[in-house]
Amino acid sequence: MEQIIEVGSKGGMEMRTGQVTEVGCTERIRKLNGILHAARPNLEMQRTRVFTKYFKTHESESQIRKRYFAMAEVYRTLPIHIEPGERLLGWQGGKIRCNNFSIESHAHWLESDFDTFETRLFDPWKIDAKDKEELKNEHIPYWKDKTLTSKFRAQTREPDVLLSSGYVDCSNYISNPGSHFVPDYHELFKIGYRGYYEKCEKLLSDLDLIDPDNVRKQDFYIGMMEVCKGIRDYGIRLHQAADAQAEKEADPERAEELRTAGKRAEKICWDIPENFAEALHAVWLNTMMLNVEASGPCINVGRLDQLLWPYLEKDLQSGVETVESALEWMEEYNIKCCNIPWLLPEGLAHCFGGYYRWTGGYSVGGYDANGNDAVNLLSYICLRSARDTRTTAPAVHVHIGSKTPESFLMEAVKLAAEGLGHPSFFDIDSVYNMIQYNGAGLNGANNLPLKLIRERATTVGCVEPKIEGYCYGHTNANITNLGNTVSLTLTNGILPEGCPGYGAGTRIGCESGDPRAFKTFDEFYEAFMRQYKYQINLCQEHMLVAERLLAEEHQMPLFTMMATNAIEKGIDVVAGGAMLNSGPHYMLTGVADMGDSLEVVKKLVYDDKVISMDELLKAVEADFEGYEEIRQMCLNVPKYGNNIDEVDMLTSKALQDCAEYCATLKCGRAGNYSSAGVQPTQTNVAMGEMCWALPSGRKALTPLADTLSAEQHMDVNGPLAAIQSYGKINHSACTNGTILNMWISKTDLIAE
Repeated sequence: MEQIIEVGSKGGMEMRTGQVTEVGCTERIRKLNGILHAARPNLEMQRTRVFTKYFKTHESESQIRKRYFAMAEVYRTLPIHIEPGERLLGWQGGKIRCNNFSIESHAHWLESDFDTFETRLFDPWKIDAKDKEELKNEHIPYWKDKTLTSKFRAQTREPDVLLSSGYVDCSNYISNPGSHFVPDYHELFKIGYRGYYEKCEKLLSDLDLIDPDNVRKQDFYIGMMEVCKGIRDYGIRLHQAADAQAEKEADPERAEELRTAGKRAEKICWDIPENFAEALHAVWLNTMMLNVEASGPCINVGRLDQLLWPYLEKDLQSGVETVESALEWMEEYNIKCCNIPWLLPEGLAHCFGGYYRWTGGYSVGGYDANGNDAVNLLSYICLRSARDTRTTAPAVHVHIGSKTPESFLMEAVKLAAEGLGHPSFFDIDSVYNMIQYNGAGLNGANNLPLKLIRERATTVGCVEPKIEGYCYGHTNANITNLGNTVSLTLTNGILPEGCPGYGAGTRIGCESGDPRAFKTFDEFYEAFMRQYKYQINLCQEHMLVAERLLAEEHQMPLFTMMATNAIEKGIDVVAGGAMLNSGPHYMLTGVADMGDSLEVVKKLVYDDKVISMDELLKAVEADFEGYEEIRQMCLNVPKYGNNIDEVDMLTSKALQDCAEYCATLKCGRAGNYSSAGVQPTQTNVAMGEMCWALPSGRKALTPLADTLSAEQHMDVNGPLAAIQSYGKINHSACTNGTILNMWISKTDLIAE
């Protein structure tokens, strides 16, 4: 292990001096990494062709049967591509870094973005000229009025307020269903896809077909069995392709490697894994297929070090694997995960830029079911693999508790020091608290046993707490702009004319009152909460429509298969098949802008009375042009992030009030409740570009504060003071998770 540590450290040092892409622990990994970075994101048409053909020729079938049988055919006919040196076979399409996209989710915007698709500013895509014509002439005309977004627009009032005003934004929810999901690999590894097939076969034969509740389940089980067979057939084709390539291979060692990889792929596409390589390959293939089925991000693995350690431990003891070979396997997995880019319309690409789909991420560390430290050798190998490959995916989450070994923390810190953006650090006890109250309403708990939570608690995507296999709920369903909530409080619900997008100069909020008439800060705060609740209520109304559309139109068989006990229920996950249903969840953006602005109003207008509300409103309306003296007064008011109780506690109170209101809203799927979180990692820029000037002194159309961080350049008392401010937040109130990003200059860390 020490030798590996030195290799990883050397690689990290070399990366600081140049743009090296061919990095990794072995020559195999270095070459695969170079191939990855040489490829550009491109579109794969296979899924689109299958869906268009199947839906056109089976229009009279039930929606669930059409979707299940179409997905079975997608899996059965996935293009097969094998790169030199790879052993974890399976790609989304015939090229690396492709997206086998969901035409039924994207057709409406593909048409409008078509002419600039390859040249647009944010996340352009390569597409074959013939494929582009085929899309334009055959697939888009058929699907553009059938997408969830098209139907959503037709079935809701004022949809543009929800899609393009910068007030709230739910476009990601209906454009990208199927996200932030952790499969039940425990069950998959026990029974394999064969076991799911046999389970469905038995449940189908036992159905009482004169029971009206069972009529729809017939298509459910028949379709699910077809999906299992489609996956089985894909494994057979992978085996055949690997054998065919082995026959042409001049290197006998590589030829045998191909034959072994092919056998392994066929086996795990039907039966259970029995060693580390098979288990890791099964994780990869299932992750890849889930990403083909859905169009959303953050399909993760869960506690990978706990899931795979029993297999690796046995292989290390028998000599089948070594620490070095296990590291190479994990690094190949990293490269594979980095090959699934995210397809978005340009507006959303601006919010979530970089093609980053957060695929295959996992958690390491934490506790076991009995509350003991769960760190093992694979935990360290995972951290080292991320340092070696330097890939943006998979995201690595480090779970920390009071029993976490210092040596493990040091390895995590070394990875963080590489500047790659991971790992993320999580207080595991806070994660447990969030899970216990997730989906249970404001004052309820979901009654999940603590032992289960300890064993299967994980984090997915940015920070969202989940239980492996148990949870389903779209966690980035709505982006709520808290900066604009403050702005609309100042204007009595009217979006300032200078804002771009829909609704500028008109009332898109509620009439919360003229701030000039408010005699106390409490009155102003009540008006702020009225605007917030109006905003959330409008979004909730639309989210219920979106949930109904998803349940009726967008069933997902592999997601459902991977959800604990959903097959036994005979209910697709989009209709409530999961054990714990929650959401749609509300993502709050601009927390510090909200807190700092409220503090300025409180201090300057009401407490110290140094300016009038009218003077403040005129200055903000003018974007402080001609009001620099007032702006400086606003900027000099104490800011969140400096360990100053007055502003920190006001920010914490406002965030908790916002989060608790979300927890009172019942969702349509299985009758559970929604929740709030602070996890958008890029939306502060795009949402800031749609937000006018604020009392904090922030200028119009500039970025909002990132996640739970202080406003840019406002945390001036150092990182310790900032951490103390952030510690005053009641993070557990945001049961969908919170992020704190701290950016520390190298010069602050490295001694002269």
